[in-house]
Amino acid sequence: MPMTKVSKVVGLLFSLFLLLAAQPAYAEEHSFEISEVDIDARIDGDGNMHVAEVDKYRFDGAFNGIIVDLNTSGSDGIDHFQAFEVTEEQNIPLRFEEASVDDNKVQYKIYAQSADETKLFRFTYSIKNVVQVYADTAELYWKFFDQTNPSKLGSVNIDVELPDGADPEEITAFGHGPLHGAVKIDNNGVVRYQVSPLPAEKMLEVRILFPGSYVPGSAKIDAASKLDQILEEERNWSADTDSADGADDASVYGALALLIANLAAGTILYIKFGKPLRPDWKGKYYRELPADVTPAVVSYLMKYRIKPRDLMATMADLVRKKHVDMKMIKGGGGWRDKTDYTFRLINKRTDELQPHETMLIDWFFGELGSSGQVSLSSIRRQAKTGAAAFLKRWSQWQAEVVKAVDQLDYISFRKWIPRFVILAVVVQFFGFWFLAPEDWRWLMFCSIPLLFFKPKRKRRTKLGQTEFTKWKAFKRFLHDYSQIASREPMAVHLWEHYFVYAIPLGEAKKMIAITRLNVPNADHDHTYFDNSIFYHYDHWAGSFDRTMATAHKSANSGDSDGSFSSGGGGGGGGGGRGAF
Repeated sequence: MPMTKVSKVVGLLFSLFLLLAAQPAYAEEHSFEISEVDIDARIDGDGNMHVAEVDKYRFDGAFNGIIVDLNTSGSDGIDHFQAFEVTEEQNIPLRFEEASVDDNKVQYKIYAQSADETKLFRFTYSIKNVVQVYADTAELYWKFFDQTNPSKLGSVNIDVELPDGADPEEITAFGHGPLHGAVKIDNNGVVRYQVSPLPAEKMLEVRILFPGSYVPGSAKIDAASKLDQILEEERNWSADTDSADGADDASVYGALALLIANLAAGTILYIKFGKPLRPDWKGKYYRELPADVTPAVVSYLMKYRIKPRDLMATMADLVRKKHVDMKMIKGGGGWRDKTDYTFRLINKRTDELQPHETMLIDWFFGELGSSGQVSLSSIRRQAKTGAAAFLKRWSQWQAEVVKAVDQLDYISFRKWIPRFVILAVVVQFFGFWFLAPEDWRWLMFCSIPLLFFKPKRKRRTKLGQTEFTKWKAFKRFLHDYSQIASREPMAVHLWEHYFVYAIPLGEAKKMIAITRLNVPNADHDHTYFDNSIFYHYDHWAGSFDRTMATAHKSANSGDSDGSFSSGGGGGGGGGGRGAF
């Protein structure tokens, strides 16, 4: 950096320092602080949120009142706003004016003459339809303060109370804002957030996941399944980084040449290493199982990842193979809370099984169970108390599945290619940054488009692409079965076999619908797929999804019952506090 720029930067910083140093003398004559904010938010069965907030103000100088800014985005609006001054004897109602600042922001000016004193203010309001219900979870995603808040808050305590009967084991909580924030889930299901302090212009957002059955009257319903996506988003969130630099007309042609070179290199990389290979088979439907592989292998072939439901599909396949028996146990306290599923090892021979199937049997029956038997509720408890060990075994099992895929030569793993692309980008980027003349340094950003051509570390081989195409056609066959094969019902033994693959293919619900229409009930003495089990596939598979969520939550949060990150910002709500 030239000395002239250094001098300008130093001069600017010195001027700002003088300005900030002079500011407190003026501010002390007329200022206020908000030392405490306590918020109680109650969710009702219709997905509305009822808020009661108490703020502690310290006034230095004379003020006419306070300002409450609320943001209604992500909801259907605010009702029943009231404001009070809290004294030892009573809550005194206060006059206020409501004004809409824009489409979503509402400002309340609350009149209360104050001078050189400390006061407590209480305001209550209801927010309509704040809970979003998906197919596999309900979500409260709400900002109580956003970047428009002009005031520093000494401490903020937020208690979110879910509807009656909330089970803390079914609740997952996250917080977005300062990293020193804390989240805790009480035994009664109340989620407590604490941040001290909350700086001005900083966001404080809550995100709570819980069963949709808690809010049966919710009007915000989406049929999509979002639980896995939300959990993955929260695990991987990181703060955004800003990068910017100037531009100069003298380097435009150089930038154009570099862009063309990078685009050409990227195109060659994509054609040679990224473009899917041509399969040896084509067709709309594949009417039988394409290959004798396990459901977990199919899942990795289709999606390059292993999900918790793929493990349950593997367990269901072991039931079909007569190695394991599965039973549903109902209690007397309600289907949602009391229904459990037990697995019993009935065939200990593993010579015909794949290594990852044998590992699953050893894990569930040898480590988690006793006397050759284990239940989903027992697995969930052990996942919570021994989260680190549980997740380690889960990772080992995933790795064993990947090993099976590799042995089948379905997927090629090439780490060096994406690393080479990243290295090329880094060399260009930092080469221009440190070595190029100042007017040309902005060309370092021309290397970034090359990242969009970075091949994945995994690509299906020709055999893998062929099998992928067949399984995709088989998935289409299952999905369209009622239209293309409506004359005759599917044989029970085929349905049993197809169903375990329908789980990783995402067609399990469709298979259940086919069964209700066409497939006769199976013989209870020969298969577990009877009306008491497979109709409730979502329940036992969802139970293991929640088990994995519990393990991740316990492993990530340590002593806390939730987690805080500096990410977020996608929820509704927002606003700030002030005085006038």
